[in-house]
Amino acid sequence: MIKGISVFLPAYNDEKTIKKLVLDAISILDPLNLDYEIIIIDDCSRDGTGKVASELEKIFERVKVVQHKENRDYGGVLKSGFANATKEWVFYTDGDGQYDIKEITKLLPYTEEYDFINGYILKRNDPIYRMILGKIYQFWIDICFGKTLRYVNCDFRLIRKDIIDQIKINSNSGFAPAEMVIKLHRNCTKIKEVLVSHFPRRQGSSQFLNLKKIMNLFTDLLKFLIQEKMNFNKV
Repeated sequence: MIKGISVFLPAYNDEKTIKKLVLDAISILDPLNLDYEIIIIDDCSRDGTGKVASELEKIFERVKVVQHKENRDYGGVLKSGFANATKEWVFYTDGDGQYDIKEITKLLPYTEEYDFINGYILKRNDPIYRMILGKIYQFWIDICFGKTLRYVNCDFRLIRKDIIDQIKINSNSGFAPAEMVIKLHRNCTKIKEVLVSHFPRRQGSSQFLNLKKIMNLFTDLLKFLIQEKMNFNKV
Protein backbone atom coordinates (compact mmCIF):
# COMPACT_ATOMS: atom_id res chain seq x y z
CA MET A 1 0.00 0.00 0.00
CA ILE A 2 1.19 3.51 -0.78
CA LYS A 3 2.22 5.83 2.04
CA GLY A 4 1.34 9.27 0.70
CA ILE A 5 -1.02 10.72 -1.87
CA SER A 6 -1.82 14.17 -3.22
CA VAL A 7 -5.38 14.51 -4.50
CA PHE A 8 -6.00 17.54 -6.64
CA LEU A 9 -9.33 18.66 -8.04
CA PRO A 10 -9.50 20.96 -11.09
CA ALA A 11 -12.47 23.22 -10.45
CA TYR A 12 -14.21 25.76 -12.67
CA ASN A 13 -17.69 26.94 -11.69
CA ASP A 14 -18.19 23.85 -9.52
CA GLU A 15 -19.63 25.46 -6.38
CA LYS A 16 -22.42 22.85 -6.12
CA THR A 17 -20.19 19.78 -6.43
CA ILE A 18 -16.73 20.58 -5.04
CA LYS A 19 -17.69 20.29 -1.35
CA LYS A 20 -19.12 16.78 -1.76
CA LEU A 21 -16.01 15.69 -3.66
CA VAL A 22 -13.75 16.91 -0.87
CA LEU A 23 -15.87 15.34 1.88
CA ASP A 24 -16.04 12.05 -0.02
CA ALA A 25 -12.27 12.08 -0.49
CA ILE A 26 -11.70 12.66 3.22
CA SER A 27 -14.16 9.90 4.15
CA ILE A 28 -12.34 7.35 2.01
CA LEU A 29 -8.74 8.43 2.74
CA ASP A 30 -8.94 8.92 6.52
CA PRO A 31 -9.56 5.23 7.34
CA LEU A 32 -6.62 4.21 5.16
CA ASN A 33 -4.18 6.07 7.45
CA LEU A 34 -2.42 7.67 4.49
CA ASP A 35 -0.33 10.81 4.51
CA TYR A 36 -2.57 12.77 2.19
CA GLU A 37 -3.43 16.25 1.02
CA ILE A 38 -6.37 17.55 -1.01
CA ILE A 39 -5.67 20.46 -3.35
CA ILE A 40 -8.50 22.42 -4.96
CA ILE A 41 -7.33 24.24 -8.08
CA ASP A 42 -9.85 27.03 -8.66
CA ASP A 43 -9.31 28.16 -12.24
CA CYS A 44 -10.73 31.67 -11.79
CA SER A 45 -14.32 30.48 -11.38
CA ARG A 46 -17.08 33.00 -11.90
CA ASP A 47 -19.42 31.47 -9.32
CA GLY A 48 -18.93 30.67 -5.63
CA THR A 49 -16.37 27.89 -6.10
CA GLY A 50 -13.58 29.97 -4.59
CA LYS A 51 -15.63 30.79 -1.51
CA VAL A 52 -16.63 27.15 -0.93
CA ALA A 53 -13.02 26.04 -1.40
CA SER A 54 -11.72 28.64 1.07
CA GLU A 55 -14.27 27.52 3.69
CA LEU A 56 -13.16 23.90 3.29
CA GLU A 57 -9.53 24.97 3.67
CA LYS A 58 -10.34 26.66 6.99
CA ILE A 59 -12.13 23.59 8.33
CA PHE A 60 -9.79 20.80 7.19
CA GLU A 61 -6.05 21.06 7.73
CA ARG A 62 -5.32 18.63 4.89
CA VAL A 63 -7.19 20.78 2.36
CA LYS A 64 -5.42 23.60 0.56
CA VAL A 65 -6.59 25.89 -2.22
CA VAL A 66 -4.74 27.24 -5.22
CA GLN A 67 -6.56 30.22 -6.69
CA HIS A 68 -5.78 31.23 -10.28
CA LYS A 69 -6.18 34.96 -10.83
CA GLU A 70 -6.94 34.30 -14.49
CA ASN A 71 -8.29 31.27 -16.31
CA ARG A 72 -5.40 29.04 -17.42
CA ASP A 73 -7.47 26.45 -19.31
CA TYR A 74 -7.31 22.75 -18.49
CA GLY A 75 -3.64 22.22 -19.26
CA GLY A 76 -2.71 25.12 -17.02
CA VAL A 77 -4.76 23.59 -14.21
CA LEU A 78 -3.02 20.24 -14.58
CA LYS A 79 0.40 21.89 -14.47
CA SER A 80 -0.63 23.77 -11.35
CA GLY A 81 -1.95 20.61 -9.70
CA PHE A 82 1.17 18.57 -10.35
CA ALA A 83 3.44 21.45 -9.32
CA ASN A 84 1.67 21.82 -5.96
CA ALA A 85 1.47 18.09 -5.21
CA THR A 86 4.02 17.00 -2.60
CA LYS A 87 3.28 13.32 -1.95
CA GLU A 88 4.55 10.05 -3.41
CA TRP A 89 1.48 9.53 -5.61
CA VAL A 90 -0.79 12.04 -7.34
CA PHE A 91 -4.47 11.50 -8.08
CA TYR A 92 -6.79 13.88 -9.84
CA THR A 93 -10.34 14.00 -11.08
CA ASP A 94 -12.55 16.87 -12.17
CA GLY A 95 -14.52 18.99 -9.73
CA ASP A 96 -17.82 18.58 -11.59
CA GLY A 97 -18.64 15.29 -9.84
CA GLN A 98 -19.06 13.14 -12.95
CA TYR A 99 -16.71 10.57 -11.40
CA ASP A 100 -17.15 9.04 -7.95
CA ILE A 101 -13.97 9.94 -6.11
CA LYS A 102 -14.60 7.06 -3.67
CA GLU A 103 -13.69 4.71 -6.52
CA ILE A 104 -10.07 5.69 -5.98
CA THR A 105 -10.05 2.48 -3.91
CA LYS A 106 -10.32 0.57 -7.22
CA LEU A 107 -7.00 2.08 -8.33
CA LEU A 108 -4.95 1.77 -5.15
CA PRO A 109 -4.41 -2.03 -5.24
CA TYR A 110 -2.42 -1.70 -8.49
CA THR A 111 0.22 0.69 -7.14
CA GLU A 112 2.58 -2.14 -6.25
CA GLU A 113 2.91 -3.20 -9.88
CA TYR A 114 2.08 -0.12 -11.98
CA ASP A 115 3.20 3.52 -12.15
CA PHE A 116 0.09 4.97 -13.76
CA ILE A 117 -3.42 3.71 -13.07
CA ASN A 118 -6.15 5.25 -15.21
CA GLY A 119 -9.89 4.82 -15.16
CA TYR A 120 -11.92 3.91 -18.19
CA ILE A 121 -15.68 3.94 -18.66
CA LEU A 122 -18.06 1.68 -20.56
CA LYS A 123 -21.05 3.99 -20.37
CA ARG A 124 -20.49 7.73 -20.67
CA ASN A 125 -23.35 9.76 -19.17
CA ASP A 126 -23.15 12.84 -21.37
CA PRO A 127 -25.32 14.33 -24.09
CA ILE A 128 -25.10 12.44 -27.37
CA TYR A 129 -23.19 15.23 -29.14
CA ARG A 130 -20.45 15.09 -26.49
CA MET A 131 -20.15 11.35 -26.84
CA ILE A 132 -19.85 11.66 -30.61
CA LEU A 133 -17.21 14.39 -30.31
CA GLY A 134 -15.35 12.27 -27.76
CA LYS A 135 -15.27 9.25 -30.08
CA ILE A 136 -14.03 11.40 -32.97
CA TYR A 137 -11.32 12.92 -30.79
CA GLN A 138 -10.23 9.51 -29.49
CA PHE A 139 -10.13 8.21 -33.08
CA TRP A 140 -7.80 11.01 -34.21
CA ILE A 141 -5.55 10.66 -31.17
CA ASP A 142 -5.21 6.93 -31.95
CA ILE A 143 -4.54 7.61 -35.65
CA CYS A 144 -1.98 10.35 -35.00
CA PHE A 145 -0.13 8.91 -32.02
CA GLY A 146 -1.03 5.25 -31.71
CA LYS A 147 -3.28 3.55 -29.19
CA THR A 148 -2.41 4.53 -25.62
CA LEU A 149 -5.61 4.25 -23.56
CA ARG A 150 -9.17 3.15 -24.29
CA TYR A 151 -10.37 6.65 -23.41
CA VAL A 152 -7.62 9.24 -23.22
CA ASN A 153 -9.89 11.88 -21.67
CA CYS A 154 -10.98 9.82 -18.68
CA ASP A 155 -9.64 12.19 -16.03
CA PHE A 156 -9.63 9.74 -13.15
CA ARG A 157 -5.92 9.08 -12.76
CA LEU A 158 -3.38 7.94 -10.19
CA ILE A 159 0.27 8.55 -11.09
CA ARG A 160 3.56 8.22 -9.26
CA LYS A 161 4.97 11.70 -8.65
CA ASP A 162 8.48 10.84 -9.79
CA ILE A 163 7.07 9.50 -13.07
CA ILE A 164 5.03 12.60 -13.89
CA ASP A 165 8.03 14.76 -12.97
CA GLN A 166 10.00 13.11 -15.78
CA ILE A 167 7.86 14.68 -18.50
CA LYS A 168 6.96 18.23 -19.42
CA ILE A 169 3.41 19.15 -20.36
CA ASN A 170 3.54 22.00 -22.86
CA SER A 171 -0.14 22.30 -23.74
CA ASN A 172 -2.36 24.69 -21.81
CA SER A 173 -5.52 23.51 -23.55
CA GLY A 174 -7.71 20.45 -23.26
CA PHE A 175 -5.08 18.57 -25.29
CA ALA A 176 -2.89 18.41 -22.18
CA PRO A 177 -4.27 15.07 -20.87
CA ALA A 178 -3.59 13.41 -24.23
CA GLU A 179 -0.10 14.92 -24.37
CA MET A 180 0.60 13.63 -20.87
CA VAL A 181 -0.65 10.13 -21.63
CA ILE A 182 1.28 9.93 -24.92
CA LYS A 183 4.53 11.00 -23.26
CA LEU A 184 4.08 8.64 -20.32
CA HIS A 185 3.30 5.80 -22.72
CA ARG A 186 6.43 6.51 -24.74
CA ASN A 187 8.50 6.59 -21.56
CA CYS A 188 7.52 2.93 -21.15
CA THR A 189 5.50 3.77 -18.05
CA LYS A 190 3.72 0.72 -16.64
CA ILE A 191 0.05 1.55 -17.20
CA LYS A 192 -3.07 -0.16 -15.87
CA GLU A 193 -6.66 0.69 -16.82
CA VAL A 194 -9.47 0.11 -14.32
CA LEU A 195 -13.21 0.32 -14.94
CA VAL A 196 -14.89 3.25 -13.14
CA SER A 197 -18.35 4.82 -13.11
CA HIS A 198 -19.45 7.97 -14.90
CA PHE A 199 -22.43 10.11 -13.92
CA PRO A 200 -24.45 12.91 -15.53
CA ARG A 201 -23.25 16.44 -14.88
CA ARG A 202 -25.12 17.94 -11.93
CA GLN A 203 -24.61 21.58 -12.82
CA GLY A 204 -23.33 23.90 -15.54
CA SER A 205 -21.80 22.83 -18.82
CA SER A 206 -18.42 21.67 -20.05
CA GLN A 207 -15.82 24.44 -20.23
CA PHE A 208 -14.35 22.80 -23.32
CA LEU A 209 -17.34 23.38 -25.55
CA ASN A 210 -16.65 26.87 -26.80
CA LEU A 211 -14.93 27.89 -30.00
CA LYS A 212 -11.86 29.44 -28.37
CA LYS A 213 -11.07 26.38 -26.26
CA ILE A 214 -11.66 23.99 -29.16
CA MET A 215 -9.33 26.06 -31.35
CA ASN A 216 -6.69 26.08 -28.59
CA LEU A 217 -6.97 22.30 -28.29
CA PHE A 218 -6.43 21.68 -31.98
CA THR A 219 -3.65 24.29 -32.13
CA ASP A 220 -1.79 22.44 -29.37
CA LEU A 221 -2.45 19.11 -31.08
CA LEU A 222 -1.01 20.48 -34.34
CA LYS A 223 2.04 21.90 -32.54
CA PHE A 224 2.65 18.52 -30.96
CA LEU A 225 2.36 16.76 -34.31
CA ILE A 226 4.82 19.19 -35.92
CA GLN A 227 7.29 18.73 -33.07
CA GLU A 228 6.95 14.97 -33.42
CA LYS A 229 7.71 15.25 -37.14
CA MET A 230 10.73 17.43 -36.50
CA ASN A 231 12.09 15.05 -33.89
CA PHE A 232 11.56 12.10 -36.25
CA ASN A 233 13.46 13.87 -39.04
CA LYS A 234 16.41 14.47 -36.70
CA VAL A 235 16.82 10.76 -36.05
